[in-house]
Amino acid sequence: MVSSSTRVIQVTNIAPQATKDQMQTLFGYLGKIDDIRLYPTIRDVSCPVTSRICYVKYYDAATVNVAQHMTNTVFIDRALIVIPMKSGEIPDEYKALEMSSNGTLVPGLNAAEPRLPAHILNTLEGVPPSQVIQSYDPKMAAAGLPQYPPLPATYDARKIEEIRRTLLISDVGSLTHQQLIDYFCQAGEVNYLRFCEREADPCKYALIEMTEQESLIKALQFNGTAIDGQIIKVQHATQSIIKPQAKSNEAAQREIEEAMCRVKEAQNFISAAIDPVIGMLSKDKRRVAI
Repeated sequence: MVSSSTRVIQVTNIAPQATKDQMQTLFGYLGKIDDIRLYPTIRDVSCPVTSRICYVKYYDAATVNVAQHMTNTVFIDRALIVIPMKSGEIPDEYKALEMSSNGTLVPGLNAAEPRLPAHILNTLEGVPPSQVIQSYDPKMAAAGLPQYPPLPATYDARKIEEIRRTLLISDVGSLTHQQLIDYFCQAGEVNYLRFCEREADPCKYALIEMTEQESLIKALQFNGTAIDGQIIKVQHATQSIIKPQAKSNEAAQREIEEAMCRVKEAQNFISAAIDPVIGMLSKDKRRVAI
């Protein structure tokens, strides 16, 4: 862990339902806090936020080094990222969110809604209440691949973007999670995979969500290919993968307690490394005195 003279840490990849009190409890255990800010300060359902950012200023700069051990601690439903702020100052909310929109100094934070690439055209077809959203990708057309299936116009825009990165794989047989991941990683990074079944259908399916929409062009070309002798079918999905739900306050509290145990271990580790050095310095002082 690199030593730092700053007294401020930046904590990102925080679940949107996290509160300032929870962050105070979590990071206040490490040392006395001078100031703490959690952005965005107002949670408005009309402006969905996928992640929050927290700044903690300690009275003692040495606490910053200990706090960095909290990186990768799972809190609520995601792993925290902790880095020191070299400026030593807590930015105001406007500046912090501006940095997040520019992608600077804020790993893990993405307050902006995900969007499809600019070359994909979305159009509304039909009349209410049976209107549908039709997405057209000229790159898919040029590759001779099927276009996206229509989706109900009532779908949330973020959900549509997610579905447009998701594939339905049928006839997976006895293929394992890892076999499918390894195979489709040839097309691009796989964000999520989940096996699924249809009622009264003996066929086994898998939904694969790619990280980037453009990976689908190569992934769709795997249709009719074989994985360890098992021929698979690949097509566009019409639904997204249901992700694990955010955890309850009780579960979050348990994770705070687990994080505290982790911090204690980190503190013990640091103390064990420092104590021998302090002991040697003390001996040197005694020798000088003699």
